[in-house]
Amino acid sequence: MPAGGRRYVPMQVRVAVTGFNAIGGVMLTLALTALGVLLSGMQVDPANQGGTGYLDFVLFFNAVLFLFPLAVVLVFLGTRIKRGEHWAWLASLVFWTFVGTMAPLLTWLLPAPLPFAVVPMCCAAGLVGLLLTPQARVHCADVDD
Repeated sequence: MPAGGRRYVPMQVRVAVTGFNAIGGVMLTLALTALGVLLSGMQVDPANQGGTGYLDFVLFFNAVLFLFPLAVVLVFLGTRIKRGEHWAWLASLVFWTFVGTMAPLLTWLLPAPLPFAVVPMCCAAGLVGLLLTPQARVHCADVDD
């Protein structure tokens, strides 16, 4: 252990954790924005104007069921990866692989603009790439310290 009592964290892990925190922050901001719109009584309500209610569904899904819990999970996993915990490293690989495959599928199923598939897929691929570097694997290896 280095002087000062802190464990060395490789640069790849630091960059990945920074990415986790940044994405978690964006997701938290979007969740709070969507929740604010829902609670403020929207002036435009597609369901009452002959629409599908898609906006209500997306805002509720984003605010309550998806973005807020995932933002918390991302920050938590980032903290645990920085400590070198193997289970967090594995869970992160599974999570980002899921995001990288589901974002394009959902974009295709719900005809959404292409950036809704490309941006999450690129972020997921970049973070998985960082977590699979030899330095990150050694840092998060399942060995007794």
